Amino acid sequence: MLEIKPLSTDKVISCTVPIEINKLQEYFNDKEYRFEIDYNNSPLQRKEFLTYLSNLEIPSDLVLPIKSVHRNLLSYEVKSSLLYEYMVFPAITLISTLNLAVSSIIFRAKGYDLKDAYPNPYFSEKEADLFIEQNNEVIQKWITFLDSCTIYAQKSIPELNEIDFLTGGIEIIEDRDYIGHNVVNLFSLDFFFHNYYSKELGTLYYFKYQFDDRMFKGLDLNYYFFTKHNFLISMFDTLGRDYSSSS
Repeated sequence: MLEIKPLSTDKVISCTVPIEINKLQEYFNDKEYRFEIDYNNSPLQRKEFLTYLSNLEIPSDLVLPIKSVHRNLLSYEVKSSLLYEYMVFPAITLISTLNLAVSSIIFRAKGYDLKDAYPNPYFSEKEADLFIEQNNEVIQKWITFLDSCTIYAQKSIPELNEIDFLTGGIEIIEDRDYIGHNVVNLFSLDFFFHNYYSKELGTLYYFKYQFDDRMFKGLDLNYYFFTKHNFLISMFDTLGRDYSSSS
């Protein structure tokens, strides 16, 4: 069972996008604040919204009034179009709600039972299934990349970090635009590694540019991938020592 902790409500700046200058100044005077953004009433939407926040590099979350007594305040179409843009966006945007939302979609597509796992879920179960059906190609690319990060984990182990070993018998993908950059935000979730990599993996690939280049805001993948929650590193470190002693 996943355990998703709600975000703290301390030190929050409420705003729309673009953000007023005085509110930005408040944040830059005290970076313990984070922004809660009313997406529904923001003049910037979808890709322009994500681009604006990506350029600012500020911690932010969305206020998404999913339902009221009388009507839906944010339609499925609005939510799905924003999440789709987040998944294909060629830069990194720090938005907690969307990071959790895409994690729930990935887990659901992998076959997890998410009943009551996420407080205030972005989608209803019916909406999540519809999003998966409508955007299956993009979702499967995320899953393929995440599965293949087990290959990337081995790069951190000197005994295993040989290109012939890492790519032996697997296809190399040379496509800078294969996946949106926000995929790396999943690695910041403390529940992600243990739960995701407990499921069977699909076909693995070596992603040349994503694994070897500084593609993610000028940083390489290991900046995001090697967290204290990543049990793959210690697992492959043990394998590397065994491999070295047997060779």
